[in-house]
Amino acid sequence: MSLFRQGWKAEDYFGSDLTAHHMNTRSVYRFKENSDIAITHSAKYVDDGTVDVFAVSVTEHINSRHSVTKTVGIFDNFLDAYYCGMQCVNNLNSDLIPN
Repeated sequence: MSLFRQGWKAEDYFGSDLTAHHMNTRSVYRFKENSDIAITHSAKYVDDGTVDVFAVSVTEHINSRHSVTKTVGIFDNFLDAYYCGMQCVNNLNSDLIPN
C-alpha cells in the first residue's frame, strides 16, 4: 500500500521546510523558502495495488497574468523528490543574488 493511501503527511517530518495542501487525490507541498517549487504526492494504480508518485515542479512567472510550470523530476520516494526540490531552491536563490 502506498504512503498516500496510508495517510502519510510530509509536513509531520519536514514541516519546517514545507507547507502542505491536501486534497482527495493528491497532496501538494511547497517550499517555504520559494513557493514556486512544489512536490506533488499522488498514488497510481498498478497490477498489485498502488505506488507512490512524487513530482517536483517549478513555476516561472512570465508576467502578472501568465506563468509556466515545468516538471523537473518524477520519483518513487519522497526523499529523492525533497532533495531535488531543495536543489531547485538553492539554484533559483543563487540566480537571484546580484553579482
